[in-house]
Amino acid sequence: MKARGPRRLGRLHAEDPAEIGGYRLIGRVGTGGMGTVYAGAGSGIDGYLAIKVIHPEHAVDPEFRQRFAREARLMVRVDSTCVPRFIHADVEAGQPWLVTEFVAGPTLRHHVERFAPLRRGMLLGLAAGAAEALRAIHTAGIVHRDLKPSNVILAPGGPKILDFGIAQAEEDATLHLRLRRMRRRARALGITNPPDTPMRPGGPDSAAPRRRSQLGTPGWISPEQYRGLPVTERSDVFLWGALVAFAAARHDPFGHGTPKELAARVLNEEPDLSGLPSRLEQLVLAAMAKKPADRPTPGELLAAVLPMAGPPPSPDATERTRVRALLDAEWTGVYARLPKPPLVLPWARDTGNRPRSS
Repeated sequence: MKARGPRRLGRLHAEDPAEIGGYRLIGRVGTGGMGTVYAGAGSGIDGYLAIKVIHPEHAVDPEFRQRFAREARLMVRVDSTCVPRFIHADVEAGQPWLVTEFVAGPTLRHHVERFAPLRRGMLLGLAAGAAEALRAIHTAGIVHRDLKPSNVILAPGGPKILDFGIAQAEEDATLHLRLRRMRRRARALGITNPPDTPMRPGGPDSAAPRRRSQLGTPGWISPEQYRGLPVTERSDVFLWGALVAFAAARHDPFGHGTPKELAARVLNEEPDLSGLPSRLEQLVLAAMAKKPADRPTPGELLAAVLPMAGPPPSPDATERTRVRALLDAEWTGVYARLPKPPLVLPWARDTGNRPRSS
């Protein structure tokens, strides 16, 4: 199939720099709450690089700088064919930036909603590729937290998981229990809220951590995140199931509505899994169990999906080799060109007046 991504890059705005860290900016890819992603070029590099630059208003905020620095550190630690390769970063710059492999192709949401749901080998390729990416992410000690169709690109070589902007190191699921015991002992000694003691999660002065735990897109948040509980790798497994269900059904598994309505459905209703083949449906249903402990791990997901694609290419093939073989066999029809540069380069009209950043 032809994966029809954007045909041209967006034009650079007057306030955009001409280069970042020695990389020349060609055009805009997109912008979000944390920063803007540009397509850039570097000396001796064919094609584009993806350059994410934090917004100026956030660059002066220490918390945003910490989040951006964390994203850069996380990207270095992940090794997966289904995650864009980390290239370079400068988290101390006036406008911190991060450079990764540029991934051509449409998002999963764009392709499915505009053209068709994924079927057969393509659907298995998405399921296996996303599971392999999650296993690599979790092996690095990271929870992605924001796995959704707009963060998956249908690239020529397979699905690519993007955007670690709200990822974080995995939380200790026993932390709240240990804090309760510590506070109980402190009260027995007549000490109230002892200094240098972290507050109990969910308490009156823990609003910020609770908001952090609920970061995400309404309808694409796990039940435990909605409850303000710690996120673990099983939270990403829930979103893996939602992702595969969306790819097959052509609509969000919990539909559309207000954030409050979507939260109620995620917490209390079963997802719409229409369009999934029966074997994959059972696996997705297990992945989307309401209780994290009832869900499989990414490794178990991968071990269950790969046999659906047929026998391994060789008796001693690793699971990573089998994922690559599956994608080579079933993803060969995906063709996505690099987007062309903008029709008009804005700095052609104001040479010498464009800001630079390093």
